[in-house]
Amino acid sequence: MPVSDITPTQPIPNQVNLKTERAGMIYIILAGCLWGLGGVIGQYLLQDKGISASWLIGIRMWLPGSILLALCYRKRKKAIFLPWKNKSESFRLIIFAVFGMMASQLSYFLAIQYSNAATATILQYLYPVVIAIILSVYLKKRPSIYLIISIVLALTGAFCLVTDGSISAITLPLKAIIFGGICIIASVTYTLYPIPLLQKYNTATIAGWGMLVGGIVLNFFHPFWKVTGTIDMLALLGLLFVIFGAGMAAFLLYLVGVKLIGSTKGSVLATVEPLSAALFSVVLLNVKFSVTDWIGTACIIAMIVVLAKSKV
Repeated sequence: MPVSDITPTQPIPNQVNLKTERAGMIYIILAGCLWGLGGVIGQYLLQDKGISASWLIGIRMWLPGSILLALCYRKRKKAIFLPWKNKSESFRLIIFAVFGMMASQLSYFLAIQYSNAATATILQYLYPVVIAIILSVYLKKRPSIYLIISIVLALTGAFCLVTDGSISAITLPLKAIIFGGICIIASVTYTLYPIPLLQKYNTATIAGWGMLVGGIVLNFFHPFWKVTGTIDMLALLGLLFVIFGAGMAAFLLYLVGVKLIGSTKGSVLATVEPLSAALFSVVLLNVKFSVTDWIGTACIIAMIVVLAKSKV
C-alpha cells in the first residue's frame, strides 16, 4: 500500500523487516537454483560438447572477476588495491585465489565431468561438516550433539551416493570421488583462509581478486584462446549462463540475500542448490537417481540445516 495510507496503529518497522526478509529469501533461493542449473549446464558442456573443464573455469573466473573489480573500482577507487600493499595479505590472497577459489571450482567441474552435476554438488556440500570439526578442534570445544548428528548424516549421505547403498561395491567412478574430495578440501580453504581479509576489506573486492588471480593462473595451463570442444550456438548460450548467470549473478544475489537475512538463514536456504541440481539433472539430462541417491541427498541437506542451527 502507499506510505500515505499507513495508519499509526500499523507496525511500520515490522512490515519493512518482513518485506526485507522475503526479498533476502528470494535472492538466496534464486542464487541456489542458478548454481544448481549452472552445474547441470556445465555437465552438458563437458560431457556432450567436449569442452575442457580447465578452459571453462579459467574463463569463468577471470572474466567475471574483471567485471566485479571494475564495479568495485567505481565505488571504492584505489582502495581495491590495498590488499596488495601488504606482503602477508598478498600471500593470503594468492593462496585463497589458487588453492581456494580456483581449486574448488576446477575440482567441482571435474567431479561433474566424471559423474554428474547432482552427485558432484551434493558431495561438495559435505564441506560444512569438515569446517565444523576443524573449528571444534581449534576452539578446543567438546563436539556438540548437533555436530555429532551432522557427522552421522554426512557419512550416511556420502555412503549412499558413493556406493548406492551396497556395502561391497563402490558405484561412483574413482576420479569423481577423488575430485569430489579435493573440492571439499578446497571449499574449506575457500571458506576459512580468507577470513582475515574479509574482516578488513570489502567482500566483493576480495572475491573479485580471487576470481581474477585464479583465472590468470589457470590460463597459464590452458589459455582461453585455445578453445576445446564444439562451440555452437547452444554451447555458447550455455557458456554465457555458466559464466555470468551461475557465476557472477548468483554470487551477487547470494551476497545481497545474506546481507538482508543473515548467514544462518542464508546457509539453510542455500541447500536448494544440491536439490535443484538433482532435479535439473533428472529433468534436463535424464540422469537416473535411485531411491538410495535421494536418501543420500536428503541426509546431506539435513546435515547443513542441523549445522546452521548449531554454534559448533
